Amino acid sequence: MVPRGIPDAATPAVVARIVAGGRRWNLGAGRRLTFGRAGCDIPFGADPQDLLVSRRAGTLAESEGAIVISNTGRHPLLLLTASGDTHHIVSPGTALSAGLAEFHIVAVGTDGERHQIDVVHHRRQQVHRDQDTMQISVRLTQTERLLLVALCEPRLRTGDNHAPFATYREIARRVNRDDNYVRSRLATVRSNLAGQGIPGLLRDEPGPASRRLPDYIVRLGEWVIAAALVTVDDLELLSPDGSGRQG
Repeated sequence: MVPRGIPDAATPAVVARIVAGGRRWNLGAGRRLTFGRAGCDIPFGADPQDLLVSRRAGTLAESEGAIVISNTGRHPLLLLTASGDTHHIVSPGTALSAGLAEFHIVAVGTDGERHQIDVVHHRRQQVHRDQDTMQISVRLTQTERLLLVALCEPRLRTGDNHAPFATYREIARRVNRDDNYVRSRLATVRSNLAGQGIPGLLRDEPGPASRRLPDYIVRLGEWVIAAALVTVDDLELLSPDGSGRQG
């Protein structure tokens, strides 16, 4: 099961509190909350149903001292400051890392109706980048997505935030590729994300690569899950026999 909000078995530290439609949610460390018109953790544009709000409009998670907002829907979302000023427009298919202590997410629906989620981030840390908020547009090739799904498979299948990510060698075996090929392709993904300001992806690799997973590849896995670049639904890309589907 995909980790969402606060799990039943254990209660991780609450990193943010969310209010929408008079109801409250806690965002736990290492967890993700979905919001949208139907089938999501947080109803958003759902009562009454507003067809200009996507069924699965977006996700919220924490990463590197910032809340990552991913627009998984078909319509833009507005990020407003605590005072209500428009801070950013989150376009469909993009993610935004908001290093703000308090903000609002707004979707403009039918007849200009505004649907709003209020977020208060309790664990905000100093964000090591030029701006507190940045929008990231990520376009993955089919192969890159497959490799990222294989990287994150242990966490996606178990819902355990402490499950280890797959190693290069394990990824290579999972998708029937060479270790060096996997390294090269994931290095390209890391470089692209680092170029957009995501920290911790270009450190020198410590220790024997075949025995120990470098911190930066762990960081890559954590970020792509937080940004919903890969989800449990993507596990279907991995064939049961261990090969990736290339169709």
